[in-house]
Amino acid sequence: MQQIIIDREFKFLLPMLDEKAFTDLEADILENGIRDSLVLWEGILIDGYNRFNIAQKHDLPFNTVSMEFNSRDEVVIWIIRNQIARRNLTPFQLRYFRGLHYHADRRNQGDNSPNASNSSNRQNDGLIPTAKKLSEKYKVSPRTIERDSRLADALIVLGEVSPEAKLSILSGETKVTRAELDVLLSGSVETVAEMAESIESGTFAERKADSANADEKTLDSAFCKISDIIKRELNGLSKTYSPTEVKTALRSHITALEEIYMQM
Repeated sequence: MQQIIIDREFKFLLPMLDEKAFTDLEADILENGIRDSLVLWEGILIDGYNRFNIAQKHDLPFNTVSMEFNSRDEVVIWIIRNQIARRNLTPFQLRYFRGLHYHADRRNQGDNSPNASNSSNRQNDGLIPTAKKLSEKYKVSPRTIERDSRLADALIVLGEVSPEAKLSILSGETKVTRAELDVLLSGSVETVAEMAESIESGTFAERKADSANADEKTLDSAFCKISDIIKRELNGLSKTYSPTEVKTALRSHITALEEIYMQM
């Protein structure tokens, strides 16, 4: 069998197939063979990882085709475009690939600024031209491209700890919010590992539900307090017309609300 080089970065760009999709592909290949050629760049596999795995597992023959690129980032961009063109991506997966495309495009232009996604540096580090170019290609706003780049960053961080957790999110099995993705970028290694473990074990959704219930109870309690304050202060205001007393009552009302706000 031809020697194929597996590059971790290139492989990491692609979401793994879930168990059913892989089984279906395996059954089709066992019946019909590997019809599509594996794509190589300088001997490195850049398309056909699942087909290659099945070929190895069953000792099946396959064909290869080589492509020429000037840099690794050109390869990355080709892989992303190939995935977007070929697959029926979910909106979340499409956001992930747009974010990857953004970062590869930046590197391909020689911009390796550590603050590439920092909106405060847009004019200085070239963010607007890159985001604008991709926004026109994908027919979204430049701001959307910026957000997609952060999403991709977050999933890369998670995937380095747990490829399975990353796949769970990309497949839609685990739902995450923007705030939860931001935690991956700003949190400690322990925080990322904890989230990865909870996703792998299937307890992430349960923890979210418990947290949501706790927040709901907190809000219910706060709303009750607000209602009591409003009722008490309105009753007091209805019995006095002194400007000083009205201001005192309102200040008390405002202070109480501020205290509740700080506790939420």
